[in-house]
Amino acid sequence: MPRREPRRRGRPEWLYPLRRAAGRPRARLVVFPYAAAGATALRPVLTGLPDEVELLGVALPGRERRFGEPPASGLDGIVDAVAAELAADPSVPTSVFGHCMGAGMALVLAQTHPRLVRGAVVSGRNPPGAPRSTSPDMDDADIIAFLESAGNTAPELLADAFWRDKLLELFRGDAALGEQASQVIGARPLGQDLLVLGGGDDPYVDPRGLSGWAARTSGRCEVLVLPGDHFFVIDPPNIPVITRALGDLVLDAPASTGGDSGGSPRVGRP
Repeated sequence: MPRREPRRRGRPEWLYPLRRAAGRPRARLVVFPYAAAGATALRPVLTGLPDEVELLGVALPGRERRFGEPPASGLDGIVDAVAAELAADPSVPTSVFGHCMGAGMALVLAQTHPRLVRGAVVSGRNPPGAPRSTSPDMDDADIIAFLESAGNTAPELLADAFWRDKLLELFRGDAALGEQASQVIGARPLGQDLLVLGGGDDPYVDPRGLSGWAARTSGRCEVLVLPGDHFFVIDPPNIPVITRALGDLVLDAPASTGGDSGGSPRVGRP
C-alpha cells in the first residue's frame, strides 16, 4: 500500500484498501462500485488476483465507511479527488474496474487523467450510443422494479422503509452520475487497453453490442461474454475466468501509447 498523507480535517479519503499487496505492489487496480452499492460488493471477484496487485476501492459518499454523508452529485469532483490520491504514488501501474455505473466512472477517470491509468475493465455497460437502462428521472416504483429485477438486492432491504428510502436516494444519485459519465465518455475516444465483460443473458446490456467498445479506444479491446444476467460478474462459476482476465490486463498489458487507429477487438466466451 503506498504511503499517503495524513487525512486532513474535513477532507475525506476516497481510496481505501480492499486488499493490501504483499510488499511493494507491482500493479494497482482501482475499483468503482455499481449503483447503490460499495466497492466491497465486487471483492469476491478480486481477491484471487496475485498478491503483488494492490486493490483499492473508491469510497463514494452515502455508503460503507461514508454512510452518513449525502450522496455525491458531481462526477468531476469525484474523479478529480480520486486522481489526486492516485497521483501521490504514480509509479505503480494502475488499471481501473467498474460494473455498470461504476464502469462509467472508471472510464471517465481513464479519459480525463490518462497518465494515471493504463488499462480499464468495463463490466455490464453498453457502449456510448446504446440505450441506457437507468435514468435519474425514474420514479420510486421504477427504481424498485429495477432493483428487484436486477436480482442483487435483498428483498428484506426493499421491504424495510429505512433501507428502501436509502437505496432510492443512492440509486437516484448514482443514476445521475452515470448519465454524466455517459456524456463524457461519448465525447472523445480513450487511449487505454480495455477488457469488456458482459453477461450472456443480461436484460439491460446487449452482449451482441459489446464489441462496439473497440471503436471507443485506440488501444486493444477484448470482449468476454459469460453466462448469467446483469450480475454475472459475481456469479461464483464466473469468478475464476474473470479473475484470470483481470490479471492478464493488470499485470501484462503495456502502458497505453495512444494513437489514431481504432482498437482491435478480440471477442470470446470462456
